[in-house]
Amino acid sequence: MRAFGRWAVRRRWWVIGGWVTLVLMLFGVGRAAGGASYQDAFTFPRSDSQTAQSIAARAFPSDSGDADRIVFHTFAGTVDDPAVRERVQPMLAKVASLPHVAHVESPYAAHGQAISRDGRTAYATVTFDAAANDLPESAVGAVVDTAQSARTPALQVELGGQAVAEARSSGPGPLMAIGLGASALVLLVLFGSVTAMAMPLVTVLVALGAGISVTGLVTHVMDIGSATEGIASMIALGVGVDYSLFIVSRFRTLLAEGHDPKQAAAEAMNTSGRAVLFAGTTVVLALLVLLLFGVSVTSGIAVGSAIEVFFTMAAALILLPAVLSLLGHRVNSLRVPGRRLTPATAVSPRYRRWAHLVQRRRWIATVGVTAVMLLLALPVLGLHQGNPDAGTDPSHTTTRKAYDLLADGFGPGFNGPLQLVTTLPSPSDVTVLDHLARTIAAEPGVASVSPPRTDPAVTTAVLSVVPTTAPQATATGDLVHRLRDTVIPRAVAGNDIAVHVGGPTAGYIDLSSALSSRLLPFIAVTLAIGFVLLLVVFRSLAIPLTAAALNLLSIGAALGLVGFLFQHGLTGLPPSPVSFAVPVMMIAIVFGLSTDYQVFLLTRVQEEWLVHRDNARAVREGMGRVSGVITGAAVIMIAVFGAFALGGQLLFQQIGIGFAAAVALDAFLLRFLLVPAVMYILGDRNWTLPRWLRRLPHLHIEAEGRAEPALPVAARHPEGKR
Repeated sequence: MRAFGRWAVRRRWWVIGGWVTLVLMLFGVGRAAGGASYQDAFTFPRSDSQTAQSIAARAFPSDSGDADRIVFHTFAGTVDDPAVRERVQPMLAKVASLPHVAHVESPYAAHGQAISRDGRTAYATVTFDAAANDLPESAVGAVVDTAQSARTPALQVELGGQAVAEARSSGPGPLMAIGLGASALVLLVLFGSVTAMAMPLVTVLVALGAGISVTGLVTHVMDIGSATEGIASMIALGVGVDYSLFIVSRFRTLLAEGHDPKQAAAEAMNTSGRAVLFAGTTVVLALLVLLLFGVSVTSGIAVGSAIEVFFTMAAALILLPAVLSLLGHRVNSLRVPGRRLTPATAVSPRYRRWAHLVQRRRWIATVGVTAVMLLLALPVLGLHQGNPDAGTDPSHTTTRKAYDLLADGFGPGFNGPLQLVTTLPSPSDVTVLDHLARTIAAEPGVASVSPPRTDPAVTTAVLSVVPTTAPQATATGDLVHRLRDTVIPRAVAGNDIAVHVGGPTAGYIDLSSALSSRLLPFIAVTLAIGFVLLLVVFRSLAIPLTAAALNLLSIGAALGLVGFLFQHGLTGLPPSPVSFAVPVMMIAIVFGLSTDYQVFLLTRVQEEWLVHRDNARAVREGMGRVSGVITGAAVIMIAVFGAFALGGQLLFQQIGIGFAAAVALDAFLLRFLLVPAVMYILGDRNWTLPRWLRRLPHLHIEAEGRAEPALPVAARHPEGKR
């Protein structure tokens, strides 16, 4: 890495120009390709709901466009009153004439089925000519504005559906701005210099520009959901600022030790740069393990996030040293008044006292922290997974209001109907469907069953089943399994027709089941990757085993906290299940971040151990030298993830709170309390390797090429002296 750093420094103008050219070129290619083409329709093989969707799409191609609803509710009289009709019918005619609207089904033409029993709520179905992701935001916005123009003090008009939800979403942009602002504040406090603070932010913004453009291009060759943009940007922003922070911090320390800027930049690459390369590679590998699930939604998140993390790592390793070598000592310019610059690796007296306290109370610390983490992880045992729908949107949104009006007027299950798709060997088999519909309608938990609708060739039929419970309710999932396992097989026994239970609600139930069934192998592979990497890096059996246990504690505690907060409605939102994507994302990302901190922390400890061969001193001195930097890195991560938790989308809130909690617990409870306590207990066994493993290759992170024994920086350079 030293040679690579020297190359980047010698060719710094070419490196900087190359990055600017790359970002502009990728942006231009993305624009020429028509921008990103996100697809929220997930696919996964061998599922009943997926089979139902495929058959229905072939038999009813005209229904392939997104269907949204305009919901009306009158506070006086009924929706059949002339005054209401005079407001609603002309508005529906205008909506039907708007661009990208295929047709509008009026509640007055649906034989009363689209009007509630009390007559106060009704809905019109707007079918677009394309899927929600393919519709221009302006087209959906025109429908929303036209529909809401019919509002009066006595008539409420709300809209729901996927196209409306996406058009009303503000996207990750405002959340990223909050995250960047919080990161800037933490960096300013940590560095005490505006210029030094700007370096990680500029680096990560350049990297995000390239990564987002590449992800947009990839959306044209594989299905990537719209949520990927926000999730990937959140992860890349957090790790990217941290990676640059470590390199800038080491560069400033080397300058303080008397190195010239070019040498300091190259040496920063040879030390912190190696750790960044290892840590970034680990995060990318952890993300790509998500591909093992074989589900398009997790595969899209994995690929998109891995691309953006890769670019943040590449920018920190290539662009940043070139810029730092140009700045030299000016990296400390524009200082914050009253903030004194001190060596980043100086061990504070306060930390020394803390280290001695942990050493004396190592067993109490180990048992106490483990008990706290296990207690926080207990809610995982009762974790209820599902798909957050409009019922968990903020109460002021039109999608949430439409959801509530439909639930009140037509029943809680109306917002998540099941779609039964049947294949008919011959047209005469359609008679069996009447018996099937009556059997299902008599089943507990079923509110209504629509008459069968067949395709022109009478080879496929579709029935809509409305449950009595909400889409996210456990009882709805039980109904889906009961229909598939017992009710439908008995109803069609002796006939050759095949019946598949589909629709979005059944699809998310199948998706959650598929992810849950593959969760343990995924955890095993992820832990195995981390174990092997740490085994090779530290040539120790105790360190990777400890890291695996810490990863499980961190993930379990954070996931338990998310489940407890959201399932009990303690976030200010209605009680809701944990999104199916949250556990797998937390396992992959928290594993990567935990491994990052383990590497950055223990490479310094190992460095001290190799010099002094005193485990207690190595733990105390090594951790003390990086405690400030790692604390700052953790605070930045928490600020970034916490900013995304402020967004209105429940998925971002759950992931943001989960990641922020995991980083906080990992950085402040595990790394600076449990890790040193366990290392004090193990003693020299931290650094032993069984004889049969000693043929493992040597992989140096920070200690390579060290010309002299490491003395404390404060001993060689008095604190504060420049």
